[in-house]
Amino acid sequence: MEQETRGIVFKGNSEGLVIVVPEEYGFEQALEEIDNKVSNAARFFKGARIKVTYRGANWTSQQEERVKSVLDEKSGAVIESFTKDEESRQSPAVPKQHQPAQPVSTRRLFFAGVDEGNCKFVRSTVRSGTRIQYDGNVVIMGDVNPGGEIIASGNVVVLGVLRGMVHAGADGNRDAFIYALSIRPTQIRIAEVIARMPEEAEDTHLRPEIATIRNDRIEVEPLSTRALG
Repeated sequence: MEQETRGIVFKGNSEGLVIVVPEEYGFEQALEEIDNKVSNAARFFKGARIKVTYRGANWTSQQEERVKSVLDEKSGAVIESFTKDEESRQSPAVPKQHQPAQPVSTRRLFFAGVDEGNCKFVRSTVRSGTRIQYDGNVVIMGDVNPGGEIIASGNVVVLGVLRGMVHAGADGNRDAFIYALSIRPTQIRIAEVIARMPEEAEDTHLRPEIATIRNDRIEVEPLSTRALG
């Protein structure tokens, strides 16, 4: 699979959101990408009250204010705080002090139920020009044709051939997976990681395959060689 460069990662936690910034990013590049990601995921943030921290960058207080302004304006959430992640300042050899658990908002910021939870069944082939978007897991009882598009915050299971575009873990969940009887997509994504199939003759043999993130890459393997756990 051809792999694209990894960018900024959003991770959910009990209090809200952690923004992981590649160390090589300049501030303006990071600000622009955060703006785009928050704008695209606004439906997941709207109405929530969250605390935001960041890792991988050393920003001035003025720069932090600029990022917080973008989050305030584009997310639709109440940003209670925006600070450097304290965990990134600690030495790995020093154990983290236990802190009392904070109450979790009744509205989840991210869909975390990749092993259970909301599920949408589509009882037909997804044809070209059809787009299915769902906050949960999606099961397609048919093929996904070229030009078809599936976007799910959880897993995507295709009980047929996957030839279209599928994005699992769309709100940043890297534990999500994509399963199909044959994975031959125009593009697949899991969280922020993107991959495309190489240009080669299509294998018409059907065998269950699963796509997961391993070592920051999307890997597609026969299901028989990979346990889901």
